[in-house]
Amino acid sequence: MNHPRRWPAPWVFSLLILPLGMAVGFIFTALPFLLAKAGVPVDQIAKAVSISALPGVVGLILAPAVDVKLRRRSWLAIGIFGTAIGACIYFPLIGASHLVLMTALIFASGMVSFFVMAASGGLMVRTFSAAEQSKAAAWIQAGWLGAGTLSGAIVLWLVGRMSLLATGFCFAALIVPLGFIPFSIPEAPPQGSAWFRGHVGAIGKEIFALVRAPQRRWGSLLLLSPCATGAAQGLLPAIASHYGVGRNGVAWINGIGGGAALAIGALCSALVPANWDRRLTYAAAGAANALAAIFLLAANRPAVYLAGTIFYLATQGFCAARSIALIIEIVGPETQDASTLYALLNAAASLSGSYVIWLDGLGFRRFGVHGLLLTDAGFNLLMFGAVATIFLSCGLRLRRLPTPNA
Repeated sequence: MNHPRRWPAPWVFSLLILPLGMAVGFIFTALPFLLAKAGVPVDQIAKAVSISALPGVVGLILAPAVDVKLRRRSWLAIGIFGTAIGACIYFPLIGASHLVLMTALIFASGMVSFFVMAASGGLMVRTFSAAEQSKAAAWIQAGWLGAGTLSGAIVLWLVGRMSLLATGFCFAALIVPLGFIPFSIPEAPPQGSAWFRGHVGAIGKEIFALVRAPQRRWGSLLLLSPCATGAAQGLLPAIASHYGVGRNGVAWINGIGGGAALAIGALCSALVPANWDRRLTYAAAGAANALAAIFLLAANRPAVYLAGTIFYLATQGFCAARSIALIIEIVGPETQDASTLYALLNAAASLSGSYVIWLDGLGFRRFGVHGLLLTDAGFNLLMFGAVATIFLSCGLRLRRLPTPNA
């Protein structure tokens, strides 16, 4: 007997996350290039980009709103439409003369875009079974990473053919249709709540319950560890000249090819059986990423950079999808403030990526390209060895974490 498919299907989340991925891709790829072309000094570009990216962490303060009053699908639509409106406002200001105002507006738009991430995470936790969660995690990362790398190239292509104002409207036009998809998702109204009255205490109880549960606590610590971060992604273009690769090569390898590799790697995560322990598969993904970094040490030739970078980005996509799968499982279907806890754990994973980038930079400062790649690979292999040792010594099996109330 055929059973009707439930809606939403896991692949829908690859579309819902696109606006956030596009915004992030613009900040890290197109924005620095356009500001440099406008004559903005590199140090000021660095400040503008770092401030523009802050909503990924400080947006956590808005996450509790997603768990009260409105449905998560409504907050998701607000985030998508807000991202589109923001692009129309700040795109015409890109340049040296309005740098401060432009940065402030991109930051404000990013805070609204944060609702896309928090609401999507909460919906995945509360909507899907364990088997579907793994697939949804793969699809959402494919959309995020693919859009993030391709959107920068799209913006640069548009800017070469039209004004910044027209480019902003075109960018928004690609986003707006996606804002209507959330309203097709069946979701019950949230339980009555007077916004944040008693909400902070409830969130504190959720975090305390997480800390008290050994398996959930272990998974959370793994997210904070230097494992499966893919931290060298942003540093690979900086060492491309070491392999004899120029600007056009980086654009094709790290941009177009990299976007496809990230998306394919994320989708491969859906092939992992849903009942395998996600802590071990997360660490194993980091080990695969380490092998890609080691491959880049083979020779200083363009072919090695091409193959190694594609290999690295594909395994990074796999790491990112396993990270989301682990976060969803830690949150659990019984968590009332699912979006808040999801955002908190996502911020923890982002924090680990930030400090590993810094450590990779130290490795480069002391030992050059080899130091960078060995530092990146070493942490992944060390963490995989630690996790595998714990599993073997404790006689653990490849099984799912229990739900929070188990």
